[in-house]
Amino acid sequence: MDFHQILVFIQHGISLAGIVIIFIGVLIALAQYFYHLFVSKFIQENDYVNGIRLRLGRVLTLGLEFIVASDLIGTMTTPDYYSVGILVIIVIIRTVLSYTLNREIENLTKDNQSKLKPSV
Repeated sequence: MDFHQILVFIQHGISLAGIVIIFIGVLIALAQYFYHLFVSKFIQENDYVNGIRLRLGRVLTLGLEFIVASDLIGTMTTPDYYSVGILVIIVIIRTVLSYTLNREIENLTKDNQSKLKPSV
């Protein structure tokens, strides 16, 4: 097994880890939402759904980071200008997605913290 094959194997492993993280996170979010929808009688519905969105956003951000790392390793295995151009486009798109997800996570966290603080 040469170095190129090892890098390809590592790339696929990291990419698979990112996909699994996102897939499991989505399944957990769906399970929590359906549990809330059919079983739970949670009083403040928006707070519960925002909590689900907050956790899902964190999982999506983590999964996207794994996939970007995989793409970086993939570019090392085939370093031509076309691959680098595609990687740049993918990294820009994923960076914008991660940025917007992080902003939404921060906003939801601030909303949750402000609701937990007792008003004086």
